[in-house]
Amino acid sequence: MRILVTGATGFVGQHLLPYLEKQGHEVYALVRPSTDGSKVYTNHLYVFEGDIEHLASYLLENHVDGIIHLASLYIAEHKPEDIKNIVTSNVYLGTAVMEAAVKAGVKWFLNTGTIWQNYNVEPYSDTYCPVNLYAASKQAFVDMAKYYTEVSDIKFCTLKLCDTYGANDTRRKIFALFEQIAKSGECLKMSPGEQKLDIVHIDNVVREFEVLAEKLDNGEQLREEYVVSSGRQRSLKEIAKQYEIDHQVTLNIEWGGRPYRKREVMVPYTGHQLPK
Repeated sequence: MRILVTGATGFVGQHLLPYLEKQGHEVYALVRPSTDGSKVYTNHLYVFEGDIEHLASYLLENHVDGIIHLASLYIAEHKPEDIKNIVTSNVYLGTAVMEAAVKAGVKWFLNTGTIWQNYNVEPYSDTYCPVNLYAASKQAFVDMAKYYTEVSDIKFCTLKLCDTYGANDTRRKIFALFEQIAKSGECLKMSPGEQKLDIVHIDNVVREFEVLAEKLDNGEQLREEYVVSSGRQRSLKEIAKQYEIDHQVTLNIEWGGRPYRKREVMVPYTGHQLPK
């Protein structure tokens, strides 16, 4: 397949692009003008400066089959000055790319969502309830995409992610924090630690993207969304204890040193997983 990927420099993108190329796909990357192109794992680089017609021509000329949309701006707790950037990154960009895709006759569009779009809802319910404005903006793009699937033949599906981890992760996620305090011995103030997490290795995530892309390309009947899950939920305290065992270290954590976040996810959403 010929696949264009947005968000190629993010954690998932840096793993997905080489994986897709290794599997024999021809990969194109859409980046913004501020992106450092040397960090993108492909020679097929398209700098999107807002010209939708030009992007449509590029997709058509390169016979792109489908788009995997990873690009997003993640802010757990936004400030008023963040709103414009959140909407631009998480709603406008995807909508612009989908507009171009429809004009170019691209067959499918694989979107990336988050289980934070389903806060404190029953398993498998698909009920929308956003944890924060970031999750709300992800849902807003899904609603925009609905228009395009109604007026064209493009196939659209969302793959919702839980927490992810793996090699070369520069984000300040939980394992990076554990590694930091294991080396420094500093005290890390954390919540009481009873919230459960579903953490998925990046290798499993990129495989799921390819499997779903192939199903879309083959025209299979699919649900509107799927969730990538490890199938195991553990409390933050349990994960910390396992880290200590695996790395033979003691973590200096003050449990309850800070309160839970507003709308803390205590139990991750359980959604439909992709059929094998």
